[in-house]
Amino acid sequence: MAEHSQTSPDMAAVISLGVQAVCLQGKYRVEGTPGYYEPLSLYTVVIAAPGERKSSVMRDMTRFLYEYEQAYLQQQREPEPEDTSEQKPVRFFADDCSSEALTSLMAANGGVFSVISTEGGIFDIMAGRYSNKTNMDIWLKGHCGDPIYVDRMCREAECIQHPALSAILSIQPSVLEEIMDNTTMSGRGLLARFLYASPPSRIGSRVFCTPPIPPEIQSAYQNLIVQQMAFCPSEIQTLVLSQQASDRMAVYFEEHERFLTGEGQAISDWASKYIGAVLRIAGLLHCAEMGEESREISAGTMSHAIAIGQYFLAHATYAYSRMGTDLSIQKGRFVLAKLKKKSIRQIKRSELFQMCRGKFFKKTEDLFPTLELLEEHGYLRLEEPERQSAGRPADVRIIVNPLT
Repeated sequence: MAEHSQTSPDMAAVISLGVQAVCLQGKYRVEGTPGYYEPLSLYTVVIAAPGERKSSVMRDMTRFLYEYEQAYLQQQREPEPEDTSEQKPVRFFADDCSSEALTSLMAANGGVFSVISTEGGIFDIMAGRYSNKTNMDIWLKGHCGDPIYVDRMCREAECIQHPALSAILSIQPSVLEEIMDNTTMSGRGLLARFLYASPPSRIGSRVFCTPPIPPEIQSAYQNLIVQQMAFCPSEIQTLVLSQQASDRMAVYFEEHERFLTGEGQAISDWASKYIGAVLRIAGLLHCAEMGEESREISAGTMSHAIAIGQYFLAHATYAYSRMGTDLSIQKGRFVLAKLKKKSIRQIKRSELFQMCRGKFFKKTEDLFPTLELLEEHGYLRLEEPERQSAGRPADVRIIVNPLT
């Protein structure tokens, strides 16, 4: 798909991972440790500027989902000879709908539903475009599977015991900046539930004549989607980790815990849900490869899931760097984590800025108040250089307290 559309491979890959979640959510779950389960729902969002062909890739990667839905709806419209009741066909996907409508659609489909959209308007809807009131409960609970109870004055009550909601979205960078600055979305943890991808642009190196997608590849992809959509177990199936996969995950978990107390503080809300996302990805990869043959996730699959998780971790760091936050204590801890990670004793201020550049520090001057705060508390000392000539003064040197 990437060569056919002349786009970066991760654009199609991230969308395909979302397609897997659409097919398998509500049917499988992953047991990370005894009694701890993760559903297979995912919220994926591709960030790309206009002209990057994200809509075209989205259309081609999700095409067979819609074809399956249409075939299913057609079958639902044809009643059995003895059936005189009027049944309203069930839908699987939506694009532009309010949170209230989304809840009703999920309830009508047994608690499982998906949103597929190539515009950023869905975030406006979450923020209350139709109701002038922020309503994100369906998105928060649909991701983790918490029960949803809705009672309204003029409509029947809706109860979804095991909701499963997935989203495949693509937005422009300007929309990303808007949602990252939405304190309600970030404060309630909605933004922390998304897996962000910002594929590099191929504009300037694209070619006009591109190879078509091989028919056997397209057919295999279609068959996989149809098979997974048609699979309807009587109860949710549990995937377990092999001993080797569990050992691999345990080692990575400890590594991530150290990250959370250091550099991870800059994206703490997202990073705290990261291990769960890796387990979900492992479940999706396992089902794509093994189907219904096995319920045990291998160490190889877990390693692949971790590698994909590291991709999303890097891209989430980028996404959160677009958020304008000014929390002095958090900034100080972030700088200290950078210094500790490399066991730095002395460093130039400009060099430290390059290490810390991102969400907290967009220009060198942004770093000054944080350094002064750390100096006041004894973590480091700022050493002003003596001016030797009339030229540009030497850079300030930072001396780190050995006790730090």
